[in-house]
Amino acid sequence: MELLRDIAADGYPTDYLVARVRGRRAVLLAEGRRATTPRVPGAASDEAIWDAMLAEFDWLRRQMNPRLRRHFGPVFTLFVIKTLVLCLRNKAAERHAAVERLLHHDLLAEDLRDALVKAPDVRAAVAIVVEAFGAVLGDARGLADAHAVGGLKALETRLTRDYLRHVAAEPLHPVVRRFFAAFIDLRNVMTLYKHLRWGFDDAASFVPGGTLETSRLADASSRGDAGCLDACVREIAGDAAPVMAASEVALESRLLSCLTRELHDAGRGADDVARILDYLWGVYVDARNRALRLHAGGVDVATLERELIA
Repeated sequence: MELLRDIAADGYPTDYLVARVRGRRAVLLAEGRRATTPRVPGAASDEAIWDAMLAEFDWLRRQMNPRLRRHFGPVFTLFVIKTLVLCLRNKAAERHAAVERLLHHDLLAEDLRDALVKAPDVRAAVAIVVEAFGAVLGDARGLADAHAVGGLKALETRLTRDYLRHVAAEPLHPVVRRFFAAFIDLRNVMTLYKHLRWGFDDAASFVPGGTLETSRLADASSRGDAGCLDACVREIAGDAAPVMAASEVALESRLLSCLTRELHDAGRGADDVARILDYLWGVYVDARNRALRLHAGGVDVATLERELIA
């Protein structure tokens, strides 16, 4: 079972798409600047925000020519993981309308969408997702075991980890490879933070493929070395602010802001893939910030600013 929908159309020339993306990015930035209140009008739920993001991803992928679709396939698949987990959570809560809304886009393969909508319960839906990713990863037993032991949260963690391990070993466009290396670094640093914060250790949870050696991270985890965590954050984020004093969300936002700046700087260059990736990531950042504002409630402005991706 395929994950992404096969598109037979030729799409548009890359330079034409880059021009369209540039205009849409300007609109996205303008809307982001206007969204200064804690709550976002029209965003009734996390699913609605994610649905709007998927609609833009769907548009972007349909405009791409086959070469660009191949380059960006791994990036779209990364976001598909979150989409499928949201579907599973809604399936578990019997929110069938939310499941159908998340799956009505053309980003996902039609047979996968139909199977998930028709699945009678979350157990059957999980089996469908495991089967679909098993075809990508080559072995889905770890995914099934993770769900059996730890439920949907454990499945999401294992699915993301296994997919990042897989994609890091694949031939990728250099721009896309740098993105995944940076994303893996970010995830590994957050994993180390959680190990140190909550006092547990799991060397297998670190994913190879980033710039930070997993052996270094595993050693720091086993020794409870907060100094190594500070050093790793300094290496990838370029600042020396203490890490353990920050909340998990604030630290993740700090690292995501660094990645966002790196992608935007690269997008200012001559590489068209970098320009499109900058926009694609910007759509995700906008969705994440909208979700944070949606749930801000009585959170003070200073705290909210620390948790938003700059």
